[in-house]
Amino acid sequence: MCGLCGVLRSPESRQRRRQRVEAMTAALAHRGPDAEAYYEDEEIALGFRRLAVIDLVTGDQPIAMPETGAVIALNGEVYNFRELRAELEPAQQFRTRGDAEVALRLLAARGIAAVARLDGMFAFALWEPRSRTLQLARDRFGIKPLYVWQDGVTVAFASELGALLAGGFPPDRRLDLLALRHLLDQKYVPPERAIVEGVRSLPPASVLEVTPAESKRWCYWRPPAVLPTASPGAAEEVAQRLRAAAARQLVADVPLGVFLSGGVDSSLVAALAQEAAGRPLQAFTVSFDDSGRLDEAPAARRTAAHLECCHHVLAIDPREVAGDLERLAASLDSPLGDATAIPTWYVSRLARTQVTVALSGEGADELFGGYARQRWDALLDRLGGAGRQWLPALGRLAGHPLSARARSRLDVPPSLARYLDWSRVFPAELAEEVLAVPPPPAQEWEQERTELAAEFDRLSTRDPLAARLLADLRLFLPGDLLPKVDRMSMAHGLEVRVPYLDNQLSQCVLALPGKVRLGLWRDKRLLRRAARRWLPREAAGRRKHGFDVPIGAWLRGPLREPLQDLLGEGSVRSRGVFSAPVVARLVGEHLGGVIDHGERLWCLLVTEAWLRQVLDRRAEVAT
Repeated sequence: MCGLCGVLRSPESRQRRRQRVEAMTAALAHRGPDAEAYYEDEEIALGFRRLAVIDLVTGDQPIAMPETGAVIALNGEVYNFRELRAELEPAQQFRTRGDAEVALRLLAARGIAAVARLDGMFAFALWEPRSRTLQLARDRFGIKPLYVWQDGVTVAFASELGALLAGGFPPDRRLDLLALRHLLDQKYVPPERAIVEGVRSLPPASVLEVTPAESKRWCYWRPPAVLPTASPGAAEEVAQRLRAAAARQLVADVPLGVFLSGGVDSSLVAALAQEAAGRPLQAFTVSFDDSGRLDEAPAARRTAAHLECCHHVLAIDPREVAGDLERLAASLDSPLGDATAIPTWYVSRLARTQVTVALSGEGADELFGGYARQRWDALLDRLGGAGRQWLPALGRLAGHPLSARARSRLDVPPSLARYLDWSRVFPAELAEEVLAVPPPPAQEWEQERTELAAEFDRLSTRDPLAARLLADLRLFLPGDLLPKVDRMSMAHGLEVRVPYLDNQLSQCVLALPGKVRLGLWRDKRLLRRAARRWLPREAAGRRKHGFDVPIGAWLRGPLREPLQDLLGEGSVRSRGVFSAPVVARLVGEHLGGVIDHGERLWCLLVTEAWLRQVLDRRAEVAT
């Protein structure tokens, strides 16, 4: 796990280019505290920060092939590198024992299309001096990040947006208003955009190829088509692939542990990893002493006792959060309105005191159906015209009474837009009201999802549940969950792996019908069935609580002062991004207990914190 950056075909002097790359590399030091290295020639400069996890002795990067001069800088891990290396030997002579050289030699021998054979989490830059071609790529699901800025023939790229900004890319820092509008809508920036105008996030499963003549991007993998039926042995196959995935992701030359909440996702990962390791693993949990139902630590303790792992629990004090707020916001790299970034930051800090690598449960909700909205939205289709009469009563029986806003969806035809309305943070009218800058036309930011919306419609007619799962896999997972875990863990130099997104496991699960993976009344039905092999029935069947924090209560209590500072009238007016009167109204309503705006205010707060850090520190850009 590392951080990479580079500049291709800069019109500036070689010395100036080196200064920029050094500034970018320094900004990535937290991602790779173990080593720093560079590669340069007439056309490109690469910078690299290393977190040593595999091949501690000979695994430094960037790595070059003596035969061709091709160079790679790879962030992440390729879990099947030993199998790939066996295929390439003895025709290829290896000088290291790690995965980066295997990826380099595989791509040199088989072409860039062979990127689809890499099973892992990665983002890489591959430079081929003979053809003067740069190839940038990311893993299938976008687990590891890569940001790109292009201006004519000049290309700058980095593992974090902050690194690009540290190098002075782009020269002018302006907010991407479409990204900001989406942030207010869904609390995250769209997976293919960045909050800064002119910068893009390379989409998951994509390759960007830049030659002296052109720049082109393509997708090398798409989720498989959902089969109409599943074989009787689907549950057994998924169980075996889960076991294999956990074992594959234990490859490391450093201490390794697991994140453990009280839910089935992380509990199953912990059980499978410990079985594969053949020894007790370190497990890490955060607790909220004052959060009641949100605190999953008691359930995590029961699972840890059953597994007999070495369990560490950290009770988060919201007063400490108030003191760490600036560091937390800086760690986000880009605004993210998901308050679960707070416990992710603290559990990562805790884990790093004992291990260098941790396994986590991200991806299970998107593959197996863990969100209530996936079932409720599909249920609207199933009930049809009878929904208005029966759905509210069914909601009360299921323990999820529907709000008036939710009931209004009964009159809306099924679509991606209707599905995303379940997770909307700011209603459309309020989002436009809170913005002090002209928002982009609604049709402009809807066009960003035209392809996915059409795919959603096609799949929804055959398999409504699978359509909702696909939407979360393509939007929420790479837009919110994966960036959150990557940024908050790498802030502490901790590598986090996600076994549920293993190539072979995910390929198998994504081809299964939605009704096999989950039911209209039960989430993660298939996963829970598999989990019973390794977990007590209580742990396997425990209702999903979500990895939530009591952000509303915290903003009225220990976080009240930073809330009033960052969202005070003077601060908001000085930025000119949000409407000071509207923000003041939301803060007043929340602090007065009139309406719980906790999620909305946190979204605004972290955005203002990011604006303060970025816009107020322009002088620190490499000059």
